[in-house]
Amino acid sequence: MDQAVIHHRIERWIGRVLRFGVWGSAGLMIAGLASAWISESTIRIPAENPSATEVLRKLFSGSVDPTTLMFAGMVLLMLTPFLRVLTAAAGFAAEKDRRFTLVSLVVFAMLVGELVYSLR
Repeated sequence: MDQAVIHHRIERWIGRVLRFGVWGSAGLMIAGLASAWISESTIRIPAENPSATEVLRKLFSGSVDPTTLMFAGMVLLMLTPFLRVLTAAAGFAAEKDRRFTLVSLVVFAMLVGELVYSLR
């Protein structure tokens, strides 16, 4: 397969990942606001922001409240750059471009390191 065709496909996948992250995040936040509006309940904002694991645990346990949906949207939005860099690394690996694959993996490691450091 031609390198230009592979490159074009990779660019499309990166675009899809970014659109999924932004639109999915917006959808979750709008769903949270809409469910609060429909249920006419007061949005209870926690004293401290919940961790991503708490948000995911609530989402998959079935006890979803409007606040959890809005925080889930924020978590997805924050994870979007991670997904974009991983998609780029996979694309560069498919193109057999070792240099940019390595650069993408270093950037991903930096993002993960920053995340780990900030969660301490």
